[in-house]
Amino acid sequence: MCKKGISILFIVFLAALSLGVQAQVRQKMEVVSSYNTARMPEKIFVHTDKWNYNKGDTLWFKTYVFDATMAATNKTGLMYIEIANSDNKIINRNMVALTNGTGWGSVFFKPERYPEGTYTMRAYTNWMRNFDEQDIYSRQFNIDGELDDEKWMINSRYELTENEGVNNVKTSISLQKQDGKPILMEDIQVKILDRLWKLNSAKLNTGVDSKLEFNFNVPAKTKISNINIELTKKTKKQDDVVYTVPVVINRDEKADMQFMPEGGNMVLGINGRIGFKAINEEGQGVDVSGGVYNSKGEKLTDITSIHKGMGSFNLKPELNEKYTARVNYKGKQISFKLPEAKASGMIINVDNITNKDSIIIHVNASTDIKQAGAMYYLVAQSRNVVCYGANVNTAKNTIRLSAPKAAFPTGVARFTLLSQLNKPITERIVYVDHHDQIRLSITPSKTTYANRDSVTLEIAAADKDGNPVQGTFSVAVTDDLQARPDTSGYGDINAKVLLADDLKGNIENPGWYFTKGDTIKKAKALDALMLTQGWVSYDWDEVFSTKQKPLAYKPEPEFVVRGKVTNAFNKKLEKTNVILVGKDPSVILETQTNEDGEFLFTGLTPSDTVRYHIQAKNKRDKAFNIGTKLEEFIAPVFTSVQQRQVPLYVNIDTARLVAIRTKQLYNAEEEKVSGTKLKEVTIKERKIVQGSKTLVEEPDLTLNKEDLEGRGKLTLRNILNKIPGFTFKGRRTMIGDKFTHFIVDGRFELSSGGATGRVSGLDRNIIFDHIGVEDIKGIEVMTTDKNVIKYIERFVPIGALVNVSEHSFIEITTYSGKGFTKQIPGAEVYQPPVFAAKKEFYSPQYTVKKPTVGVDVRATIFWSPNVVTDEKGKATIGFYTADKTATYTVNVQGSNMEGLVGAQQTKLNVKAGEIAVNK
Repeated sequence: MCKKGISILFIVFLAALSLGVQAQVRQKMEVVSSYNTARMPEKIFVHTDKWNYNKGDTLWFKTYVFDATMAATNKTGLMYIEIANSDNKIINRNMVALTNGTGWGSVFFKPERYPEGTYTMRAYTNWMRNFDEQDIYSRQFNIDGELDDEKWMINSRYELTENEGVNNVKTSISLQKQDGKPILMEDIQVKILDRLWKLNSAKLNTGVDSKLEFNFNVPAKTKISNINIELTKKTKKQDDVVYTVPVVINRDEKADMQFMPEGGNMVLGINGRIGFKAINEEGQGVDVSGGVYNSKGEKLTDITSIHKGMGSFNLKPELNEKYTARVNYKGKQISFKLPEAKASGMIINVDNITNKDSIIIHVNASTDIKQAGAMYYLVAQSRNVVCYGANVNTAKNTIRLSAPKAAFPTGVARFTLLSQLNKPITERIVYVDHHDQIRLSITPSKTTYANRDSVTLEIAAADKDGNPVQGTFSVAVTDDLQARPDTSGYGDINAKVLLADDLKGNIENPGWYFTKGDTIKKAKALDALMLTQGWVSYDWDEVFSTKQKPLAYKPEPEFVVRGKVTNAFNKKLEKTNVILVGKDPSVILETQTNEDGEFLFTGLTPSDTVRYHIQAKNKRDKAFNIGTKLEEFIAPVFTSVQQRQVPLYVNIDTARLVAIRTKQLYNAEEEKVSGTKLKEVTIKERKIVQGSKTLVEEPDLTLNKEDLEGRGKLTLRNILNKIPGFTFKGRRTMIGDKFTHFIVDGRFELSSGGATGRVSGLDRNIIFDHIGVEDIKGIEVMTTDKNVIKYIERFVPIGALVNVSEHSFIEITTYSGKGFTKQIPGAEVYQPPVFAAKKEFYSPQYTVKKPTVGVDVRATIFWSPNVVTDEKGKATIGFYTADKTATYTVNVQGSNMEGLVGAQQTKLNVKAGEIAVNK
């Protein structure tokens, strides 16, 4: 298969010419190809060492960024990776430098920043922001905390019945402590909530079987997905303990069946293929079987789902006839109406399974369209490249076309029938599979390993013909007891970039289609998937428009600092000297503006603390009446993943529970042996503002660097407005009913209601509106009497009559450490997103000469983001096992970055016993 996009295009057009493609369709192919080349999208795959994490873990990742042809992107050298919590608040955003489309790094899950919960990782380039949001890389993962023996685990079961139109839920809740002990004879306050509205409440007792059993009615207009059960344990000495249990019910009668006719519509008198998908109330595919019946009750065809509720059947709709599918689901028969057929229209019937070498296309039209005899044009694309085209003359009774599969790369192919006015009439998606993924083999040096044993793995990469493949791969080795595997199927690079990225909605376990098994069944299941979820946003009006819309976001080949220099009259200043100064790493760069007043600095690698100072000066080395405007990165705001969150303690799956308990036991053993935990003490960690001159040990509220960074272009006014109770009242600033005074870098700068309203020679509004988040290292708020009195004693003259309870203080620490000094004319301060930490994964070296004490209980045994196979397609890696009996999973993902991708897994067995002797 072709390696580069331009090569594919060239071969495709040669093929088109050799097939005698007529001039009309060739012209349309050229227009589509030109459009696709100019707007070539990108795809991202992120390989991480694990699929889920624990508090205090480090996430190790490698990113692969492709263009649509599956070659390394040649547009982008900079990628962004971010992590958001369940409220869609960005906790961390980093840049990743790309070399030949790949980059890697790590994110440390500091416990106070990353409490246990559900998080979303996103990865994108600036160029990808021009396209649909679903095109970015996004996945959810969990961060688990430790189990607490005194906390509860809850198993809930529901049975819904209907009586005289009223839904009633029979509820059974089993309670036990997290150490497995039942909760007996415990009084529990139970509330049934519709979001925040109380539907019902009662006081119940767990009894001798540790269960709560009760019924409740669901109001007619209430969605069951909005109902939660709140369980409260009353305590005398401490705060009440509250547990929230979402009510999740899959009602058989709420199962749905969706029908997707091939090409978009059923047309009267034309035999067409109809795809279907059966789903439950949670939107998951469910297997069904049954038949399709006409209005007379006659069975026309059998239907049976192939995989995840999907399947297809043929039907020739007749005039004045309606059709119903009757299917069996969980012992019940449910009926669903099929969509009505159109009187006029066209259908593409595509057979991608019967013929090994060709895709057979039949184009059928209703009688009125045949009589009109108009010309239509069939265009087929795959990987953003036009692969096939043909004229379609509807005057012919039989239209049969054959597209050679060799013209298509592996992946989703889209056949579109266009009118003479370039309007899409009908469309069909198929999956072409040449089975040409990289063949990866992983050969261990032994069949079984001891503790702390030396492991050598040989990785070999070959193409489908056995030829060696030089590529770049990432390798993760994890302990199965501590690291739960990916069950979504999205952790496979083949499934993600060849399939899921080109389809609509959530694909249930896309990795299944790439596993070994019944090849005929998988081919039919793939075709059913294409019928039901095949979709890519494509604006045909835009493609053929003479005035195409410009794209808003430019590709970023590397990290740069750019901007413009103007004078007081907003005139662009040419040949103006601009200097950039930064620390950690230290850098001083100088350049001149071009004829448009623009300047550009390249070759920069910002660290996590860097702040660049950029200043412009005129030809006389003066900054008077000069303004500098930076072109700063404005972070996108992505849609929150709208999935109902189920707490860890509710219906926890066994694998997750085992992983958490194992990790906790191993950590306890490690602490006992190493002595890292000498006493059971609770340390209350408070936020620290580095360099603060605060007078108190614990301010009432602290916003430190981590709270402020990554917030965009905020002003001091914006930040102050986030302090609970803070308000501007005329010339006064207040927190609640307390006058607020500002201390900046240890100096009294601004008093609430001060007569002058000026600070260090600057107007009050300049302070609040022009001092930005990039100038501020941290803010500490003092409102309680014990804290306020220390500031009054320090800053209020002796003898002054002051009511402590009427005042509050805000201590601001700046990066300059010199307070709010006048801003330098022509100068800007820029704090960019930082590059992801590119640390090396620590892999212990166990040797006889240098024995190691302590217990090795790693969950991630080994991680290497850049394993490169040589000209023979081989690479060798080595590491040491840990201290526990375990099964390890070796997960290899990668690509040659020229069109081929591959993934492979294998298992390693580690048995406890004597520690291995390594030479």
